[in-house]
Amino acid sequence: MVSEVSKYDMWHEQVHGSENPLNIKLEDWHKNSLTLSPPLQGLKILEVGCGVGDFAIYLSDKGADVTAVDFSPKAIELARTKAESQNKQVDFQLADAQALPFEDNSFDLIFSCECLEHVPTPQLALNQMYRVLKPKGKLILTTENYSNAILLAWIVDWLRKEPFNSGEKVQPIDHFFVFWQVRRMFTQAGFQVQKMIGSHHVFLLLPRFHPHTFVVERFQNPFICGLLRPFARHMAFEAIKQ
Repeated sequence: MVSEVSKYDMWHEQVHGSENPLNIKLEDWHKNSLTLSPPLQGLKILEVGCGVGDFAIYLSDKGADVTAVDFSPKAIELARTKAESQNKQVDFQLADAQALPFEDNSFDLIFSCECLEHVPTPQLALNQMYRVLKPKGKLILTTENYSNAILLAWIVDWLRKEPFNSGEKVQPIDHFFVFWQVRRMFTQAGFQVQKMIGSHHVFLLLPRFHPHTFVVERFQNPFICGLLRPFARHMAFEAIKQ
């Protein structure tokens, strides 16, 4: 039986193996994270679920001392290649989000982008992030939210008995999350959620229409933005260790 780690090695090879190591790409969820971030200069930062390293390299360029972990050896190999190709200083380490190999109270700030939904036991990962974060330190985390029209795609795949494709090839692990569930997990880990923002509001999915047809990325009206943020597909949380 192929292990989850091996499956993710194959996934990273298929999705990222042919990328130019000189290119750094920030996704929308990275940009959401940065809107919640304090100034990065001089901070000791951990990125959990770093993938092939783009965001960690960006954070390092902003003057942070960055450690970045992923449980896929292939992802870490690609991340190190990318950093070395650009002469960037990032400490990429092979590690499981559910058993982080760091002492308690080690980091000023933790980022984790689109990782939580792909961890076997998400609550364990949040508990570990709380443990290694310094008191009053912040966790900025993004994850998928399916309390919107994406639910229709889940239902269709379930009826067809097919794995759900959340965007770029089927992921080996892909939990179904809604806003209230994720917020409760933060509380159970000990975090106090200070702010949450949402983007990519999916209102309807119809056959033969592009998935972005009935989408609003961001609302300019603050009231509407606040009202609809629990239903945005991309959630970004800012939480503090009490």
